[in-house]
Order: sequence, then structure tokens, then C-alpha cells
Amino acid sequence: MTEDNIFQRFSGKPDPHSGTPLERFYASMNIGFHEWHEGIGYNLDALKELSSDEIKIVEKLLISRKDKDWRDVEALAALRTEAAIQALKNCLESPNLECRLFAVRYLKEMGFEDHVEDVVVRTLPETGIGEGMTYALNLARDYPTDRVRKAVLCCALYGNDSLRVHCAALALLLHGLARTEAKSYQKIVYEFNNKDLNARMNSFKRLCQIIGVAPEDVL
Repeated sequence: MTEDNIFQRFSGKPDPHSGTPLERFYASMNIGFHEWHEGIGYNLDALKELSSDEIKIVEKLLISRKDKDWRDVEALAALRTEAAIQALKNCLESPNLECRLFAVRYLKEMGFEDHVEDVVVRTLPETGIGEGMTYALNLARDYPTDRVRKAVLCCALYGNDSLRVHCAALALLLHGLARTEAKSYQKIVYEFNNKDLNARMNSFKRLCQIIGVAPEDVL
């Protein structure tokens, strides 16, 4: 199968468990509802079995798609070639927030570059449901620097409607309240659903009091 006819597979239902490693990898790129809903990535095991010439073909394809889907970013990280790593670095400015967040995590965890703090602080306010929010919150949870904790608090107050409540809940966890303890503060967390900024400011001040942070140090 050549690069020119890769996407002919979408006309059928290829078996991801049969064929050559290259065919199995291409088949795994056929993302249907199940793969999308369950967060299933491409066949990285097949990727490991590719010949050097096949790797070059797949590398070119994935680089061309680096801003389309987090799965392409994950596969680039698995390739770990010089060009693939450069593509990951380029993804730090990706318009696709999920690709940006996946790239910064892989670069950090593979030991190449650490831009997690900068990317989380910059990207979290832009996210929403289905637009990188879960990945950004997970990164904030896993790498809770002072700037990240401050960004989470700011998003609890000023974030979009789908983000604020999640950031309020995460702020509790990041400031030492275990998940079981945080449940007792559910009422104040849900107050951040309020669309009125003045009302949220009152909730924000109470939240800061609970976690032992001065509101003026955040705003």
C-alpha cells in the first residue's frame, strides 16, 4: 500500500489484526465512533514492526497530520525519530489544543523539553468540553507548579461556562484537600456555574479562604 492510496481504507472496514504491519497501522487510523468514544489510539505495536522505508512513509504522513488528532501526536512520539520529535516541538503552537497538550506531555515525559507549565497556563483558559479541557486539567493535576495552581484558580473565576466548575474542584485538590475532603465543598464548587461575575467573585474569595490563598495574590 502506497501513501497515495492510504485513505482508500475508509471505503471498507479493514481488519486491524490482519495484513502487514503497515496495513495494520493504516487500518487502525480508521477512527469510527467506538474508537473516538473510547479514546483508542492507532496501532502502535504495528508501528514498531515497520521497516526503515515504511517508517519514512508513515513519518511523512503523521507529520502532515500533526495538527489534526492527538492520535497522530501519540504516534509521532512512538516513532521517536528526529523529524518526529521536531514535529512534536512544532505542535506546541498547534491550533488544535489537544494536539498541543499531548505534544507537551510527550516531550516532557521523553526527556526532550519541558514546557508543560507554559503550555498549561496558556492553553487551559482556551479549553472546553471536547476541546482539550480534560487533557489540560490532567496536566495541571500532574504538574501543579505555583503558576499552574494560580492559572487553575483564575480559570475558576474567569473561565468559560464549561471550565469554571472543573477548575474550582481541581483547585481544592491542588491545595492539599484530598478527593474525599473536596466532596464536602461541592456546594461552593457548583457556585462557579453562576454566570454573574460579582456572584462568582464572592465564591472565589470563599474558595481562597478554604485553601489558604490570598485572593489578591491570584488576581
